[in-house]
Amino acid sequence: MGNPTVELVYGPATELVRQDPHNKDVVATPFSVLKAQEGLIKIYYGVQHEDKATAYHVIVWESYEHHKKLMDDTTTYPKLTGSVESVFDKSKGPVTMLHVDTTNEPYKAFEAPVVEIATFTLREGQSKSELEGLVKTLADAINANEPGTNGAFHASWGPAREKDNAFVLFIGWSSVDAHWNLVKSDPGAIALIGRCRAISDVEVVHVPLALY
Repeated sequence: MGNPTVELVYGPATELVRQDPHNKDVVATPFSVLKAQEGLIKIYYGVQHEDKATAYHVIVWESYEHHKKLMDDTTTYPKLTGSVESVFDKSKGPVTMLHVDTTNEPYKAFEAPVVEIATFTLREGQSKSELEGLVKTLADAINANEPGTNGAFHASWGPAREKDNAFVLFIGWSSVDAHWNLVKSDPGAIALIGRCRAISDVEVVHVPLALY
């Protein structure tokens, strides 16, 4: 088996989810459908730290093809999409889905106290291979240290299937502050992130996830 595919689903959270982001009862129906699917490995869920209003589901599959099989199932998939109304309030905005084909196992990032989800979208006229190399270097720098060094536990990354020129980086941290402290004080990190921002648009959010 190769490295897994991470399905990222996020959108406006319902009031129930905002009040209790890790309430298992709220997600029980959609997650029970997912748990029954071949190729499903793990499910994590939570609400974004920054806005306290965007719900995230992080679903790990053996491969994209396993999730595609579910999406093509005209009986089961509508049951799943209908049952997430308890989680996502579509009246307040769209729900987005991305698939990230990870280049290494991601679990330790998701099981840290908080995960950073950084999306790098290449700017027009810039080198995709250069951006890919920079994101890899960032992840490798985190993973070269003992887990917990500077508050960083693990990094995983990969290309986004739905966005041809985008890469997504997951880093598990002890806290949001630990992340910001490192990127403000470590010269190597400052230089690498500066190079990334010179050729791509970078979006960063943090989500405390729970394993279902």
